[in-house]
Amino acid sequence: MLGVTQMDEKKILKPIDEMFVDPWQVDIQELFKAFHNEPDEIKKSLYDALYTYILKKRQEDIINRPGFLI
Repeated sequence: MLGVTQMDEKKILKPIDEMFVDPWQVDIQELFKAFHNEPDEIKKSLYDALYTYILKKRQEDIINRPGFLI
């Protein structure tokens, strides 16, 4: 029987190249849940790195929009 984490992996982890091409297509909430619930430290580190990367790319996209002011 598949555990929750294994099911989340299949649901979340599209090929990594797809995540890098369009970070807006990634369900960032599911990625965070996978990170939070992962007992394996190596996988947890991977989820954390992916989450951070996607979040930074989204922030860059918003900051680089015309008319963006801080």
